[in-house]
Amino acid sequence: MASPDKSAAQAEAWETRTADTIASVVGTLRGKTVAPLAKITRVIIYGLLALVALAVVGILISVSAVRILDVYAFGNRVWISYFVIGGIITILGLLLWMKRTNRR
Repeated sequence: MASPDKSAAQAEAWETRTADTIASVVGTLRGKTVAPLAKITRVIIYGLLALVALAVVGILISVSAVRILDVYAFGNRVWISYFVIGGIITILGLLLWMKRTNRR
């Protein structure tokens, strides 16, 4: 028969190998699932934050441009300011429309 010390050492070795195997499998699964999902989530969150910040900056710039044109350029005729800013935005939109690619 095996001595008690040898069987206890074998049991401890088996427990250690099992724990190491479980730890490596969990580490591998985490590396292949959780890490990419965390990266994708981070990109989505920062992208939404940048989109909101860009929208706020765009609104502030357009309001400031209308106010500056209204007060300093056209002497409190706000309709001319709207016409100028609208024309600039329309021209930019047309230029971007002409640069688009066909998807055929």
